[in-house]
Amino acid sequence: MTRAYALLWAFIVLIVLAGTCTSAVAEIEVITPAEVKPGDQGICVTEIEGGRLIEIPVTILGVVGAGQPEGEMVLIRLQDPRFEAVGVAAGMSGSPVTVDGRLLGALAFGWQFATEPIAGVTPFTRMQELADTGADSGFEAGSARPALFELATAHQEGRLAESVLDWLVPAAAGGQQVLPLVMASGGPVFTMAGRGFAADVWQRLGWVTTPGGGGGTSDAPAGDLVPGSMIAGVLVRGDASLSAGGTVTAIDGAQVWAFGHPFLGAGDVLMPMARASVVTILPSLANSFKMFNAGEIIGTVRSDRRHGVWGTLGPAPEMLPVDIKAGESSYHFEVLHHRVLTPILTGILVAGAHQTRGRSFGLQSVDLRLEVDFESGESLALDQVFDGADAPSQAAAWTSAVIGYLEASPFASDDIRGIDLTMDSVNGLERASVLDITPERWTVEPGQRLGIRVRFRRPGNPIETVRMEVKIPRELADGRLDLVVADGASWALYDLQARPTRAGTFSDEIRLLGRLRSSKELVAALEVPGGSLVLPGGTVAAPVGMVATLRSGLGSELQTAKYRVVSETTLDAGGPVAAAVRLRLVVKARSGWTGDD
Repeated sequence: MTRAYALLWAFIVLIVLAGTCTSAVAEIEVITPAEVKPGDQGICVTEIEGGRLIEIPVTILGVVGAGQPEGEMVLIRLQDPRFEAVGVAAGMSGSPVTVDGRLLGALAFGWQFATEPIAGVTPFTRMQELADTGADSGFEAGSARPALFELATAHQEGRLAESVLDWLVPAAAGGQQVLPLVMASGGPVFTMAGRGFAADVWQRLGWVTTPGGGGGTSDAPAGDLVPGSMIAGVLVRGDASLSAGGTVTAIDGAQVWAFGHPFLGAGDVLMPMARASVVTILPSLANSFKMFNAGEIIGTVRSDRRHGVWGTLGPAPEMLPVDIKAGESSYHFEVLHHRVLTPILTGILVAGAHQTRGRSFGLQSVDLRLEVDFESGESLALDQVFDGADAPSQAAAWTSAVIGYLEASPFASDDIRGIDLTMDSVNGLERASVLDITPERWTVEPGQRLGIRVRFRRPGNPIETVRMEVKIPRELADGRLDLVVADGASWALYDLQARPTRAGTFSDEIRLLGRLRSSKELVAALEVPGGSLVLPGGTVAAPVGMVATLRSGLGSELQTAKYRVVSETTLDAGGPVAAAVRLRLVVKARSGWTGDD
């Protein structure tokens, strides 16, 4: 099934539901917080081990936050001796609470280290609004998309992981009172994801991780889904799985309400919904939680907002294929397609795939190739090298940054079709230090070819010498000519700063990212001073007088480039190098000279 076909199905389902949501929700008998009082008795239904549903007697303690907009919460105490030691467990979120046979809401809040099983209930009168898709934009990145130059700078300075986390992952997204989101993870990629980028994501999002299968491992049949049953939102499936577990609050026809609090507050989503089954409840002094398996895909989560999640049974959305080759091991995954979650999950998979090789820390060099295919038929291929003790975290963050930059494009709309990554690593550091860069001539003539000698040394190896050659353009006038020699990553950083580009289309965004280069490349470029205007899609050379005239009228709105590249060549250095040198040459034409060739 193509993505377009899946989206068409989703559109048809939503059109059908649009005329039925109001009446369907109205058929569920609801009791409001204003109608209950302290001491009232009720029932909470939740799934425990073996897929069994139990009824837990509860006592209403009162309502808090009633004077705040959308802030009321009903406090209850679980009157069941089984929960005296366990307390309120993560994974119970969404368990329906009824009073006098009417639905009050979803158990959704708990407190660490509580000595009594006291919980907070999200009123179902608030959860009814979840079916109003398009009501808000939902979960967005922690801040606006950084400029590509900012991301490249953070990469060069070794702080990209922190920058990407601050951009994509809002701290404490789940809130302090919401029950932690229990995540069932399976497969080798997630078994060692305990350090670096992945661990920081887990900590910021407040996820509790438990071993658990995904993709057909649940013993519970899909047809027995009732309020109190456990479901899961599927983020990753394939050679590894990651699913967020919660409990169904209400069902009406094809509609399902669950969780009672946001998964991440992602707004309108298309997330596969799976039936899940509880294996056991693990008691903990901090937060007890359900251990579960996610099984058969049964529908789609379509709304993820403040008061819970809402979805429909039936067709499931397509996921984004991600293939990773790490050394001799190959993995195939399908990842939730979402402008913020996709970059985060892809970075986590990169970190996990690397750690399965037993290289989770220590000085090392990681060589990564990222290929992205787009629905338009275009593609993007980037190579990068990372070294140091945090090389795996850098590689994961860099992948998240590139995918996040594409997903956050104002011109993008589900344009990514597939992601392929190839990565390898070696123990120790391979980056070479450049000893000297020497041009064969300091005075050059138009039409000549200029040889450049570069000497460098890799750790523990003898000095290496390479020769580069760059063409002097025939049309150059006498005067100043600058030679810039740099490794690819340093050149990309300089180039983005010296010659900024305004994207006017998604294709421009792809080309802009294509300017990122690997430090395994040596770049030699010739530049001349000269004004260039920055326009959507690129730069246009302009006379200095015109640039000055436009600047007087447009001021800071006018972007210009001070230098123009007139010739460029690259060389594979055989490994990462560190170089960034600018040398001054002089162009002087001889009378009657026509050049070397």
